[in-house]
Formats: sequence, C-alpha cells, structure tokens
Amino acid sequence: MDAGLLPVKRLDRAKARLAGSFGPAERAQVALALFEDALGLCSATSWLRWLVVSDDDDVLARATSHGLATLRDEGTGLNDALSMAIATLTARGARSVTVVPSDIPLAYEEDLRDLLDTGATSDVVIVPSEGDGGTNALYLSPPDLLEPRFGPASLKAHVDAAAERQLRCSILALPRLALDIDTIEDVDAFLDRPAYGSSRTRALLRTLRPR
Repeated sequence: MDAGLLPVKRLDRAKARLAGSFGPAERAQVALALFEDALGLCSATSWLRWLVVSDDDDVLARATSHGLATLRDEGTGLNDALSMAIATLTARGARSVTVVPSDIPLAYEEDLRDLLDTGATSDVVIVPSEGDGGTNALYLSPPDLLEPRFGPASLKAHVDAAAERQLRCSILALPRLALDIDTIEDVDAFLDRPAYGSSRTRALLRTLRPR
C-alpha cells in the first residue's frame, strides 16, 4: 500500500506566530479549520492509506470519525512522532509514505497524484515550502528510507540526507502545496489566491481578516 501521514499539533497550541494578529481562541479556530480541510484532502485521496498522528484527543477523535487510522504522538517532537508513525506504517506493509502538514489549505488531490507520479522514478521527493527553506511534503519509498528532518532549513537537510545515502531525490515545485499558514503574511497570500473548491479555512479567515 501507499500510505499518507498527517501530523497535527494540539489545536490549542498551534499557530503561535499568528499571535500578533489573532487571539488564542481565534488561532485555535484557524488550526481547526486547517485540520478540517486536511481531512477533506485525505478523503479525496482515498488511494492513500492515511494515518493521523497527534497528541490532541479531539483531533484523533475527528480523524477516527472520518474513517482514518490514528496514532498518539508521545510529545517528544514532530520528527520523533513522524519516525514512530513511519515505523508503524512500515510494519503494516506500506511501500511508500507521503508526509503532508495539516496547514496547506490550497492542497488538491492532483498535487498528491503529481507527487506520487514523481515518486515512481525517485526514492525521495521533496516539495519545498514557499521562500523559507522548509519542506511542505515528503515522499519516501520505502517509508523508512531516511529519518524525517522537518524544521528550519529542512529542505537542505532532506536533500543532504538523500545525497549521503546516494538516493534518487527529486525536488518538486507544487505552488498549491508550497503555501502554508504560519504568519499573517501567509494568511494574506492565501486570501489573494484563487479558491479551489470549498475551504473552511478561507471562509474563517475572510471573517477574521476582512480585506
């Protein structure tokens, strides 16, 4: 099987970099809307076997109600949670894993198809984030090919790790996946872009950030 992996931070602790523009309750609302849109992406890409990893009981319950498998994050950091989830998927027979964050509201089914199509001739596929040297999606086949290194400068970290192992590595620019919501500038950039289908995040941000 080809697996999808969706890590989700506790909703009441997410989006701290929006604190200058939104209050705690509003940031939690944004995090929830982003997660609900991510669940929609999971439903639209049922050809991936999804696993949601989180330390938030509400997130795990919502994922279960959508028919998705879940795994509790033990709270030792994102990369530890991903490594644990990847080990679980490997044990379940996954031949590949596609890791996507829960805060890329423009992501569309075709984007993930492009990612897996590129993976047909690559061991590692990395989708860069927009402008900050991060990683907004990571494909690995097999799933435990290398340790995830999300965080500052993770694009370079993943490329370097692949090079050290002499793996076939592709950097795939996907504009919709490149935009994540971390700062108020990201919010404005998101609201300026065309909508693709329904979006709880867009509807909420239009009320919180009138243009």
